[in-house]
Amino acid sequence: MKKITGKKAVSSCSAPLPYDGFPEEAVALSQFSIEVRDVFCTLCASMTTPPRENAPAGSKMRVLFQRLFSTLVLLGLLAGALVWNREAGYYGLVCIFCILTAWEWRHMLIRSGKAGQARLSFLFGAAYPVLLSVACFFNKFRLTMRDEFRMMPDPLLLVVAAPVILVVVAFIREMNRPVVGSRALRSVATTLLSFIYPGWLFAFAIPAIHLGYLEAGAESPRIVMMVLWVILVTKMTDIFAYVSGLLLGGKFFTKKLIPHISPKKTWEGIIGSWLLTNAAGIGLVFPMFGTASLSPASVLMLVLGITLIFILAVYGDLAGSLVKRSLSVKDSGSLLPGIGGLFDLIDSPSFTVPFLCLLMMTVVY
Repeated sequence: MKKITGKKAVSSCSAPLPYDGFPEEAVALSQFSIEVRDVFCTLCASMTTPPRENAPAGSKMRVLFQRLFSTLVLLGLLAGALVWNREAGYYGLVCIFCILTAWEWRHMLIRSGKAGQARLSFLFGAAYPVLLSVACFFNKFRLTMRDEFRMMPDPLLLVVAAPVILVVVAFIREMNRPVVGSRALRSVATTLLSFIYPGWLFAFAIPAIHLGYLEAGAESPRIVMMVLWVILVTKMTDIFAYVSGLLLGGKFFTKKLIPHISPKKTWEGIIGSWLLTNAAGIGLVFPMFGTASLSPASVLMLVLGITLIFILAVYGDLAGSLVKRSLSVKDSGSLLPGIGGLFDLIDSPSFTVPFLCLLMMTVVY
């Protein structure tokens, strides 16, 4: 962004525009163009540039408050979708998360210099959730017109076809380049991974909500609350692990969880998060599903379900850390203070949401 000339820093985004008018107007126009371009470059940097590894890290409590603030903002978006209570609103929210995540993946690949087709991955990652939402609307209309037509829905065909088409296109594009060792294979594999994780996996929320609306009709189905509950429990796993690790990390166990992938994760954080997540997850059942009381058997089933979500969430978060460490980046972006980018937000739900969708498919079909 900056070229250093002597003692003065000159912005590469700030080259003045040519102007043939009066000198005073030329100077004013040049200064205005420099200011506009600097603002644009700053916004782009906040969306796509991860913080530097050697940037001074704030205190742990400040990071915690930043995470809580970002979480409250995201909860506000979810609350807005619930208040609007339209199928398109839920689809739109998932599409925004997936598109921004694909954009961050593109920039991580470009910055890392690893073999991969960043533009192709972004194209598929941005188009897929939108096309999947359109396919869900079309499928709902088709089943309404011909209720007896119960073949495999179009959305599920798209779910299967998207990664297959991406692999074929990626291989065809690699055939136009010289073969250098295993670079072509690594490029295709990285391109497919950047599409699958976490965008393609998280987009399973769209068919899950769609299947719920097929069963409930125009009314807001309980499956919407179920998807939201799974996402909330998943993110509480991350937050409680951070809080527990902050307060108790290293006091009972000297060995870290997986230090070569995520050096800051501790066993105290995992155990404390499991206890707090179970308590919070069971507590959310009462206001979200209108439940007055729970039997011991129901509590046991909830604990088992939350434990499964907890395990998948931990591994989903570790998978995100593995990807970033392999690409030599700390955070995928700086859009969400204390969290990073949208990639860091949906990495763990990308392991939990698909299981809910698969469960819905077994129930509905």
